[in-house]
Amino acid sequence: MAHEEIVNLLSEMVKIKSISSDKKHRDDVDVSAQFVENLFSGLGLETQVIKVAGGMPAVVAHTELDPSKKTVLLYAHHDVQPVGDLNLWTTDPFDPVIQDGRLFGRGSGDNKAGVVVHYNVVKELLEDLPVNIKIFIEGEEEIGSPTMSSFIEQNRESLDADVIVIADSGNVKIGVPTITTTLRGLVDAIIEVDQPMRPIHSGVGGGVVPDAFMVLSRIIASFHNEKGELMIEGLTSTDMQVTELEESFLKKMLGSDDINLFDTESISKRLWLEPALDVLAIDAPAVKDAVNLVIPKASAKISLRLPPTEDPEHAMKMLEEHVMKNIPWNASVKFIPNSKGSGVVADPNKPFTTELVKSFNSIWDNETAYIGVGGSIPFANDFVREFPNAELVLVGAADEELGNAHAPNESVQIDHIQMLIESLIQTLKNIS
Repeated sequence: MAHEEIVNLLSEMVKIKSISSDKKHRDDVDVSAQFVENLFSGLGLETQVIKVAGGMPAVVAHTELDPSKKTVLLYAHHDVQPVGDLNLWTTDPFDPVIQDGRLFGRGSGDNKAGVVVHYNVVKELLEDLPVNIKIFIEGEEEIGSPTMSSFIEQNRESLDADVIVIADSGNVKIGVPTITTTLRGLVDAIIEVDQPMRPIHSGVGGGVVPDAFMVLSRIIASFHNEKGELMIEGLTSTDMQVTELEESFLKKMLGSDDINLFDTESISKRLWLEPALDVLAIDAPAVKDAVNLVIPKASAKISLRLPPTEDPEHAMKMLEEHVMKNIPWNASVKFIPNSKGSGVVADPNKPFTTELVKSFNSIWDNETAYIGVGGSIPFANDFVREFPNAELVLVGAADEELGNAHAPNESVQIDHIQMLIESLIQTLKNIS
């Protein structure tokens, strides 16, 4: 658990380009899974690399199981996001660098730090295990865990536990231990405009027929009012108490003091408990390739984050109805549903979480924060559905302040990893 050992292990993992969404790196995902399998088998655990049909490799392991003891499942994932524009990185994303107590590299915080945490917890407790420990390190979280339901169905006995600790969340600020109590759900879709015409010179057809961009922009504009509030009918917010974020902190997290935020009563509720829609991409000719044509085709991918208690099936239906009601000029538009996942509410008053908070407050020398997360972890609801009696615990070593998960210059605070390891070890000893 020494600082140097944590840095060395995390560095080795970050060097593996386990980008699950990129076919060119499928072999790297396999290498990453084998690396993780070797870690836990090296501790003497019964370990397997498992793939279900169409899925990425996951690692499942367990200590010797004693029916008289409680069972705790430790979850993380070993796959990572693509790096995006390399020009925006100050370091090589797969050549980890230590700066100011942080390790920089793709997947450092999200979520190879989680693997490092679980490995060290097991390593430290192995000689005198207070509980049964099961390990589940997934390989497809960054593509939405598409085979998770099948995986759980086929490996239910291997994953069943009294407590499920998901180390894929994070801390609201540097040095502030954090329990995540809610996750937003998610639906996304593609809006496709295909006007029944050939591309035509704008001097011939412009002004008498709406081009595809005009149609698409009117639909996109219909989603929000001037305050940034979502105008899709039928969606509701979740009413819970959350820690309030300061505007200055959010701007720091966004990387600019000059950005103007929407006028909202509560930043935290807007981020964690209310629906939010963003346009992720638009398919269209690039400006540099533009010619004087009325364009008949364009498409956009939209992402709708859902309140933790919102039904994604219902949300997708409401989203589609909104799009179809707001088609201008009787244009030809298709709504193509894509992925969806439910949100999660994790009760912070259950025994393991209560004990973990005590450990946090002591080891971190700071009061624990209770937050929601604006992002989604679709598989978490699979756990809730399949193991309804298990206590779900959402924590992590990453931080919202400087972590840059999914973005350039992703990093993690090394002492966060150390303190999370210590906190989990103490908690596991105390609950036994």
